[in-house]
Amino acid sequence: MFIDYARMKRTYPKHKAALTRAKKTGRYSAVLAACIDAVREWDAIGAWPDAWATWNIALGDAATKKAYATGTMPAIIHLDQI
Repeated sequence: MFIDYARMKRTYPKHKAALTRAKKTGRYSAVLAACIDAVREWDAIGAWPDAWATWNIALGDAATKKAYATGTMPAIIHLDQI
């Protein structure tokens, strides 16, 4: 599969900014949406960035925060599951 490096260079900063905005809202749904958008784009590009774990950590943190707020058990979520 061909990796579109130029596309990754253009879109990575946009996805990183979207994740930062989503984290600042404090809403799990916003972080999940940012992660889904990023993963779809990376799959289309043909590679994930070296800093993919940033999105995975944000997703786990948001899931844990939501679980504590609702009094439920935190779900174990990873980027490869979305």
